[in-house]
Amino acid sequence: MKLNINKESLLEPLQKVIGVIERRQTLPILSNVYLSINKGRLKLTGTDLEVQISSDSLTTSDENFKITVPARKLLDICRSLPDNAEIKFTFKDAVLIITSGKSRFTLRTLSADEYPLFDESNYINQINIEKTVLYKAFSKTIFCMAQQDVRYYLNGLMMEVIDGELQTVASDGHRLALSKNKIDNENQSISQVIIPRKAAQELLKLIDKYEGIIDIKIAKNNINFTLGDVQLNAKLIDGRFPDFKNVVPEETKHSFTIDKLSFKSALSRVSILSNEKYKGIRLDLSAQLMTINANNPEQDEAVEEVVVDYDSDEMSMGFNSSYLMDALNVIESDSVQVSFTDTNSSCLLENPTDKSSRFIIMPMRI
Repeated sequence: MKLNINKESLLEPLQKVIGVIERRQTLPILSNVYLSINKGRLKLTGTDLEVQISSDSLTTSDENFKITVPARKLLDICRSLPDNAEIKFTFKDAVLIITSGKSRFTLRTLSADEYPLFDESNYINQINIEKTVLYKAFSKTIFCMAQQDVRYYLNGLMMEVIDGELQTVASDGHRLALSKNKIDNENQSISQVIIPRKAAQELLKLIDKYEGIIDIKIAKNNINFTLGDVQLNAKLIDGRFPDFKNVVPEETKHSFTIDKLSFKSALSRVSILSNEKYKGIRLDLSAQLMTINANNPEQDEAVEEVVVDYDSDEMSMGFNSSYLMDALNVIESDSVQVSFTDTNSSCLLENPTDKSSRFIIMPMRI
């Protein structure tokens, strides 16, 4: 096998698949990237058995072949070469020889027949969603996913399409993010699926750099996202996402509007002296004023006052400052509406002019 390819034509698809390939693997072949050429197209594939990403690139080769090579080493070699460098691949006796200019590298390969590719023949249900809609839905909720929670169904992002509305939800049990967005075709639908954490994170990176329509195909246990020349396949989390509708308050007794930048700045300063593990802060509300307090086991204390649009009962509530900051970071408005019922109830954060995304944070004792 011989292949000549421009550096950029190889580096771009390789960077798209590398994120799914773990540095440390129980199976040596999972540290490799799968390279195949068929009808003049070079296809690179990476997987960790749960998530698989493939990306295509055009070549001038008319050969058909497939091999697997160490992914990180190949990436580092490509990055080290000059811009627009021409790379030559020569494969012989289970060794891949890479030459470019006066540089020469030799990589050991593993059999492509042993590579655990996803079976893509069983996808049935299919819908199309525009990039901006899917990006908004994921970016507004993905930060609330749990990480290695024993409640496995929380270690991912729930997605469903009902009556032409895309709904995404994520929660780690202490906070919840919900986003609802209209799609073009009201006849399209997807029953509830839970996309694993890693797949959701890698997909968001791919969506951010893509323009166009995204095709989504569903099977019983798998999901496929096609973004032009890139495909992401993932095994779905087997389970039912908790009924979150009771967590999202339809009505609240109290609310106030606050300048987002002022709120973030005050939280950032006060949280410096909060408990390093729990990041707890206390919000004390009175007429037109919110006092943010924090202290730690070393008896340090921080207090800051912020003017707010509030004219109701005096309240005192405790929250994790990091959870508040995460929600504020994805709210795209100059001001934020904060709603609650009493001192023991959850806190609802929203964009005052766009209710399509909602963020709920459970209280904590301070």
